[in-house]
Order: sequence, then structure tokens, then C-alpha cells
Amino acid sequence: MSPKKVLLSGSADGKISALFKRVSAVNKSNGPFDMLLCTGRFFPEAGPSEDDSEKDTEILDYVSGAKEVPLPTYFIGSFGRGAAHAIESLSSADISAAVHYLGRSGIRQLHGLNVAYLDGTHNAQAFQDDCCHAQGDVRALEQAVDKAEGDVDIFITCEWPADVTAAVPPGSAPADAGSTGSEVVASLATKVRPRYHVCGGKDVFYARPPYLNKDLGAGAHVTRFIGLGSVGNAAKAKSLHALALVPAAEMDVATLTQRPEGTTPCPYELPSTSKRPLPGADEDLGEQVRPLGLAHPPCAINDTCKATGETLEACHARSSSNTTPWEQAAERACQLHGSEFMGRELTIDVSTSGARAPSGKPVEGCWFCLSNPNADVNLVASIGEECYVVLDKGPIVDSHVLVLPVEHYPSQLSLSASSFAEMERYLSALQSCFASQLFAFERYMTFRKSGGNHCQFNVLPVSAKAAAGARSTVEQLARDHGVPLQPLDGPSKAGREVLRQAVGDGEYFVALLPDGSRLVHAITRGDKHPLNFGREVAASLAGAPDRADWKKCASSPAEEADRTAKFKKLFKPYDIMQ
Repeated sequence: MSPKKVLLSGSADGKISALFKRVSAVNKSNGPFDMLLCTGRFFPEAGPSEDDSEKDTEILDYVSGAKEVPLPTYFIGSFGRGAAHAIESLSSADISAAVHYLGRSGIRQLHGLNVAYLDGTHNAQAFQDDCCHAQGDVRALEQAVDKAEGDVDIFITCEWPADVTAAVPPGSAPADAGSTGSEVVASLATKVRPRYHVCGGKDVFYARPPYLNKDLGAGAHVTRFIGLGSVGNAAKAKSLHALALVPAAEMDVATLTQRPEGTTPCPYELPSTSKRPLPGADEDLGEQVRPLGLAHPPCAINDTCKATGETLEACHARSSSNTTPWEQAAERACQLHGSEFMGRELTIDVSTSGARAPSGKPVEGCWFCLSNPNADVNLVASIGEECYVVLDKGPIVDSHVLVLPVEHYPSQLSLSASSFAEMERYLSALQSCFASQLFAFERYMTFRKSGGNHCQFNVLPVSAKAAAGARSTVEQLARDHGVPLQPLDGPSKAGREVLRQAVGDGEYFVALLPDGSRLVHAITRGDKHPLNFGREVAASLAGAPDRADWKKCASSPAEEADRTAKFKKLFKPYDIMQ
């Protein structure tokens, strides 16, 4: 594991030459560094008669190559004098240019590190101005976090989060460090859960003690907040900071989740922390931009599905006067009592406990927990007592499905005997449905976001020719990717015990071949298993190698509905719940 060396800068405020001069000196004395990340406003402040369409020759000299850039540079803060013209010039510059504008919001992998970013500042009266981020920018980042694989290493913003100094020892923070801040940024920090959150916007340097993020089910890691002063600020506050950071993707869980001495609770989720609705947010619950970390609520709703034993806790705060959107949502949830979902009756119980769901219960943010509002329940084809079958969101072929436990367990080895037996029954039913020409795989890796891995078998039919040569195809692709496979003897319950003996408590990849045999790869610590290996194998067997990337296989809601209806009809004679 080799660390990536990163330089971080506060607001440049247009002092590009001064910034690069300092960066060049630091790179020569303490480098080489891999990149420079610039937070805060990158361009000079526009005067009363100026705007961002004016030209600023200083940055253009570096964009054009007239002046040398000491390090690959990535920036946000695309507002100020000359910003629009410079961004336009950058968009038409050669892709190998050393200066890059990251964009409004999102996540990018830069030199092996996952970097999240949000451009602009929050202003309730000017939520759509160029210097301000819009609700769409916030939602885009939230969606990027949901889709991202792996933890975010660095999160950069133009302004500080609200309440960042909460829970720190008295007198340890600069006097004005926590006086102002953005609730939008604080809300996003709880969603992004970065290892480092770095921002500009104040002429203050502040390195906060690490705080512990919420454990979503796969271990909690800490976030270190760093606020940097602007370049050349009068107070001479530190404006440049260096990090040597091993990417989270290359770290084992024990190292990543270590809690340094002095770690505090998350400042944005304390009961005393302000949780006001964001100014300018739509009153409709579905459109409201709000802080994600809520104080411990006095009331919770337990939405219990009798057929599955699944419990969803939706917490909301009570108001002494007006009914809040959360209470309105709670009332709507209670109205679901006695209704049906996929033929199963829903029971809604109201309780006063806000207890955390035990292991195996639904996990916030998991795409495959049916309680998640973002779960694609329209793709569900069959629900059993403890498992269910759902059409794949990015299918390799039309009948590509997933078999999953209803409850949130990371692998087949962690399932109860009854859950595993039902999963095997579903796999057997699919094998009959596909005339024994079935390929399936399970990949268990301890992801640390979105609650960790939710056990799932990818299952799809293959042609008779592909089925006959499946073993040689899988083994060849495994050799190409450096993934050693070994056979597992014994199906069903015996097969699970053999799997346990082969992998212990570790991560693994297991493939079920059309002839019923299984191949397994034990993923050892430090082993960089290719995340998309299973889909590449499946796509190759299906004769559609171009569909290995699920993100390129999206379909319209109408196409999804049609595909689901056709599969339900195909599977109905074999469905174990019929």
C-alpha cells in the first residue's frame, strides 16, 4: 500500500502565480506530490462593475501552457472575475492540460483517491446564482455517493459546515471558526462520510479533532476536518496543507476503522445541533433539502412486514405547534396499516423507542433493503418468507435476476439455515426455469458504505453451447484477471460447509456453473479483487461482453416494467411461492 501525496489549498482568490510558486517550492523540498486540490474561490473577487465573463489573464497563461503548472491541479470555486471565460477555455483545452475544473458536484477518482466535491456557496435568496450551489447540485452529489463503490477519501467544499466545532474541547477551536457555516455542507458531510473534509472560505486554519461517522453496518471510520486560510491572507493563516494518504480501497477494515485518541462524536448529529429546514427548500418532503443527521427522536415508527419479519424504523421529531413534514410522513405511513405489498399484509406499529436495528435488519442507504425508498420494488418478481427475486437494474440479458435475503446479511455464510434453504430453493427453481442452463455468482466483499454488502446471487440463463464450455470460459477469464479458482465439492448445505472451510470468515467470490459445480476464490487481505469480475464472466457466457458494465445497461421505466412482466410470466410455473 503506497500513500498518495496530496497538497490542499484554501481559496486562491485569483492569486494563481503566488499559489503555484509556493506549491512548486513545497514540491521540490517535500515532494514529489501527486496533485494539488484547491478549495474555496479560485478566481479573484469581481468588483462592482465586473462579472465572471471578464478575462483574467493570470489563469489563462497557465491554461494555455504559457506558464508551467507545478502539479496536476484540480479546483472548485468557479466564480469571480474571469471565471466563465477561464472555464470555457479549460473545456476546450487539451485533455492533458495540468489545470482541471472538477465541476458543480460529484465524485471522481484522482490518482487512486476518491474525491467528492461541491462547488459554490449556499445563499437562500440566490440559490440559483453562479456562485451558489443549487438543489440539483446537492442531489447530484447525494446520488453519486449512493452509486459510488468504496469510501470517499477527500471531500472538498467552498465553505465550512455549520456546527463543525461542536463537541470539541473548550478553547481548542479558533474563536470565529464555528460562528458561521453551511447546513447544506454539514448535511452532505454526514452523507459523504469522507476520511478528510477540506474547505476554504475563511482566513482561519483549523484542524479539528477526528469525529466518528455513523456505522451503517460495516464498521465506522473517522473524518478529519481541515479548514484552510486563503492564499496570501493578512492574518497569515496556513493556506497550504499536505497529506500522505493510502486510498481507502487499499486498506483493511481494521486499519480504516481505527479510532484515534481524542475522537469526538459527529458534530452534525448531536442533540444540541441546529436541525432547521434549509432556507429556500421546497416544503414538499420529496423536494426538501435537509440535514441528514437528525437528533435522537422522541418517537419512531416501526413498519413491520409480517411475511418477512422485516422492520423499518422511520424516526421523526414532534413539534409542539405546527405539523412538520416528518410528522406528515409518519401519519401517511400509519395509513398503510393493513394494506398489501406483493400479496403480503403490512402492519404499522407506533412505538416510543428509537433503538437501533439489530444485525440483519434493514440498513439505511442499502439499495437491496426493501425498506429503502430508493429500492426498485417495481422490479421484484417473487417474495418468499425470507428471500426474494428481483430483476437486475442493469441486466446483461432480459432474464438476469438477483436472489437475495430480505434481511440485510453480508453473505450466504451469515444466513440462517432457513434463509439459506429458501435461497437454494429459489436457485433450484431458476435452474428448472432456465432448463439447467444457468450461471450464477456471489461476490462477498466487506464494503464500508451503504451498510456494507447485502448478500446476493446474480443469476442468468446461458445458451447450451456456453453452458457446455462454461468451466473453461470461467477458468480462462480468471487466469486473465489473476483470480485463482478452486473447485468446491458438494451442493446445498454440504456445499456451504465446504465453502466455509475454504474461505473461513474472509471475503470470497463463488461461481455456480450450469452443471451444478462451484468454483471459489478466497479474497485475502491486500488482494485487489476486480469488482466487476463476476459480471465480466457472466457477460462473456451470455455472448454480450459489452454489457459487463451495469451502468451502461440502464433501461427506461417502461422497458423495466415490460421486462419484469415477461419474467414473472416465465417464472410463474417454477415460483416456489405459487
